[in-house]
Amino acid sequence: MNANFLGYALSTCGLLAAALTAQSTPMHRADVAADPNFVLHIDFDSMRPTTIGKHVLAEMDKPETQGIMSTFQTVLNLDPRKQLHGLTLYSTGKAPEDGVVLAYADFEPERLITLAKAAKEYQSITYGQYTIHSWVDEQKLGRVGGNRRVYAAFQGEQLVVLAQQEARINRALDVLDHKVPNLTSTSLFSQVGASASTGFIQGAARKMDIPDFAPNAALLRMAKTARVEIGERQGQLKATVGLEASDEDSSQQMASVGEGLVALLKMQQDNPNAVKLAEGLSIRQDGNSVVATLAIPAAQAIELMKADAVRRMFTKANGR
Repeated sequence: MNANFLGYALSTCGLLAAALTAQSTPMHRADVAADPNFVLHIDFDSMRPTTIGKHVLAEMDKPETQGIMSTFQTVLNLDPRKQLHGLTLYSTGKAPEDGVVLAYADFEPERLITLAKAAKEYQSITYGQYTIHSWVDEQKLGRVGGNRRVYAAFQGEQLVVLAQQEARINRALDVLDHKVPNLTSTSLFSQVGASASTGFIQGAARKMDIPDFAPNAALLRMAKTARVEIGERQGQLKATVGLEASDEDSSQQMASVGEGLVALLKMQQDNPNAVKLAEGLSIRQDGNSVVATLAIPAAQAIELMKADAVRRMFTKANGR
């Protein structure tokens, strides 16, 4: 899994997290290739009625975001706060260009196709029953490295597939048409998209390529696979991160590192937010697995999010 692409994916999901509706749109395992290095799904529909979801919607209704919302509605005739239901990102390779995005929303395909045709260096390709539309992303012009071309195809009116390589979007369409194996044919990442899952954010990764400078890189590199699930029930936010090691000794080491990090947070008496976070954290080691669970009131989680946003603004303003 490429850490840079995952970071980009998470940022994208965060920006889209205002798109929520009344019903649930869980991850469709049959829509994902059978051998992903990582998969991440956000069920915007499930998030909307939660305390966290209502907070995000309130943020999107603020005057400073009205311009963005108006652009969506005017250009796409799409209100992402109501009409974007789910987003799945996965990759079967290591490069950022290997990723695939599945966006589930109330699209108007013809409107979007018209916009695509007006984009820079538009092209269309026929692949089976599909027309694949591609154009150059002008925001990437002049950047060193990376693929500037975007490929998109519709399956019906509620699913658009996006990729940066023609081969990747071709295979993604074959997965959707059940011409090649999908995630239901394997036990890989079995907890993601399972019927018992209740989180509005779910994800898993393997073959993790974690750079040395990443926080807690040593801990993550010890894991064979990782999974995350975030949800809310009765006003309580619960986030679970599970790491699986190759053997029990390694999992014990990971648990020790995790417990040490929690202890360090508790020692930061000058930072009450860190202490609150530590109080809601628990680490459990079971065989080759280590599970870290954060359980705190959703209202408290929102306060922590606000405090972090203020800290980031202060850091940016001071050029740090």
